[in-house]
Formats: sequence, C-alpha cells, structure tokens
Amino acid sequence: MEAGTALVAGGEATEAEALALVAQTGANAVITDRPLPVSSPLRVKLADGVSLLRLHTPAACRHYGSSVVLKLTSGSTDLPRAAIASEAHLINDGRHIVTAMGIGARDINFSCIPLSHSYAVGNVVMPLLWQGTAAVLRQSFSPSQFVQDVSASRASVFPGVPFMFDRLRTSGIERLPASLRLLITAGSRTDVDTVRWFRQHLNRKVHSFYGSSETGGITYDDGEDVDDPLHVGRPMPETTVVVRPGDDEDEVGRIFVRGTAVCLGYGEVGSEGSASTFRDGGFLTGDLGRFDDRGRLVLTGRASTLVNVAGRKVDPSEVERALLGLPGIADVRVLGMSCDVRGQQVVAFVIRDDSTLTSVAIRTRCASALSPHKIPRQFVFLDRFPVDARGKIDQRALQALASATRDPRHE
Repeated sequence: MEAGTALVAGGEATEAEALALVAQTGANAVITDRPLPVSSPLRVKLADGVSLLRLHTPAACRHYGSSVVLKLTSGSTDLPRAAIASEAHLINDGRHIVTAMGIGARDINFSCIPLSHSYAVGNVVMPLLWQGTAAVLRQSFSPSQFVQDVSASRASVFPGVPFMFDRLRTSGIERLPASLRLLITAGSRTDVDTVRWFRQHLNRKVHSFYGSSETGGITYDDGEDVDDPLHVGRPMPETTVVVRPGDDEDEVGRIFVRGTAVCLGYGEVGSEGSASTFRDGGFLTGDLGRFDDRGRLVLTGRASTLVNVAGRKVDPSEVERALLGLPGIADVRVLGMSCDVRGQQVVAFVIRDDSTLTSVAIRTRCASALSPHKIPRQFVFLDRFPVDARGKIDQRALQALASATRDPRHE
C-alpha cells in the first residue's frame, strides 16, 4: 500500500464507533475483523476474518509526515480520540518500560489485556519487538485458571489491572508459581488492602504503573514497601513530571508530562481542540496528584468525569448521547459508581416517555451504538432528577438512589 494512514478497528468497537474514528482521523484504510458499510475499491483478506479495506486514495487522506500509529483513547472529549505516536515514540516507551521494570529478553509476559490497549502496546508488544521478550496471551481473565496458565507457560511478568488483582485476592488463591516474579497494575487506582494482602499472603509486591495513551509510561513504583496512601512511583526514564497547581495554589494539581514517548497530538481532521491538552511541548493530563516527601507521585483524583471500567475509560457524555437517541427516553444522566468486580460501573438515570420501557430493552438497543463496557450495568428510572439548593442536578442524591436500588447480580 502506498503512503497513507491505516486505522485498526476491531475488538469491542461498534460499527458506529469505527466509522466515527475513520472520519475523525482521515484514515485511507481500515484493518477490521467485521464488515463495515463503507465504499471500498480494494479489500484484502489478511487472516481468518480480518481484512484491509481501502477507503480513499493516499492523496485524499491526511498525512502525518512519517509512519505513525494512532493510539485510540477517550481523551478529554465525549468521543474516542486518536493520539499520534511515531515509531520513535513507541520505541522510547518500550525502552523506558523494560529499563524501569527490569524486564529482560528471557522474561515471559502473561497478558489478559487487549493488545490494542496502549498499556499492552508498551508492556507486551514493544518488549517483544524490541528485545524478544516472549508473550503468552489469554483473551479474558479467569482467576480459577490463572495459576495453571502461569505455571504451564512459566510466565515471569504479569501486567494486570486492579480488578484482576482484587479477583485473585477473593478467589482463595494460596500461592503463586515460583516463575512469576513481577506483578504490575495500571489503568486505575489500586486498593491498598489488596496490595498489602499480596505482600503478606503471597510474598509479592503489586507494583503500580501510571501512564496514558498520549504519553506512554509516566511513573513506576519499583520499591518493595507497601505505603498508605499508595503512590505510583517516580518518573520513567527521559520523562519529566510536573504538578501544576490549581487556583488555590494547593500542592494538589493537574499532572503535566514531557518526555521522549509523548505523542505528537491528536489526529483530528479539521480540529483545533488539541491545544487544550497537548501544550508547552508536553501533555496536560486529566489526573490530579501531588508528590510526597520522597519525590513519589500520589494520584488524588481526576479533573474530568471519565468512568474507569476495568481499566477502560468511558465518557458519560457519549453514553448519554446514545441513550437520548433511543425512543422512549426523555432525559438521562450517566455517572460512574464503585463496583467490586470492575472498579467502577456505568449507571444511567433515566426519565422515560414510555413507562413500559425496561432496562433489558435499553441494553439491547444500545448494543449497536456502544461497546459492551460502555453500556450501563444499572438503570434507575425517575420521574424527575433531584436538584440541590442552586437548582442544579444533585449528583450525591443520584448516587444515593443508585446505591439504594443496586442489584448485586448485575456487577
């Protein structure tokens, strides 16, 4: 294929999401595992069920100056965005990770996270390409199968997300295979009790890793102590992290990152909005944090409202827009609520035009527009939204209503 831009559109992305991303990035080709209703002068079968579709001639697509990878992320908007990563950015991120974490060519990565996820690109794909670190892949995480899989593969490194370690803790696991020397968690905040349990009962430290699609790895905790509150360690190699204070000049502020793995910007056709996050030669994240007295970064929250479902980011605005497009729904608000299994779950508060509309019907109708992890797990039907003294929707009251009506079978 001539010079151009190819977008990988697979996994759980719906048809609507894939088409929106094609339009947003100006891709002239799509690699997909499903049929898409697009005009395609050329279709090439790459593997079982996977095809490359030519959409435009290279002259009609956006050029990025060199070969790039578009890393999909929720970013700070209500639609998925594509961060532009050059070959050098990917290589640098891989170098930083293997150096900071001490991952060698003879290690074996055991991965249950999708390889399209930025976390897996840096921790699994790049070590494999850069130095030959082998990878063993399982499509989904199974606590009951974990020890057997690791033992059979002799895996030495496990990059997971917090809910996986929480599930292992509650599964009754009594030991870890001797080969498994390094446990890494990323994607959302980790429960200090879980980290402490792994240290006390399994003699392993779960090491916190913090990064983003836009920046690659940001910090890593390489220590063996379990501290409360948990920190995410110190900056990765060739990476500078600054906490930009808020208006009150408190020590807590938004985290700003510069480094050799930070992407070029967002690949948005006709958009000027990327300056709100990519600025001053770096990236201003949506995360809040502070440094402790030993120079380690402590995450304290988010400046945005993204919901973190097992390490996957969901923007409530995107879900609200999809629900409002369905018949029978007059108004809706979407929030993230804590969940023992996934860290957070998506909850929708719905005002109906049609009183016969059920949660099952809404979920079914959502399936064509939203990826499975974006579809609300819980629906709360209301006649009107609660408001506070200022006349604004009372989110605390909504959370209380959701907690009072929660069905644990849906978690």
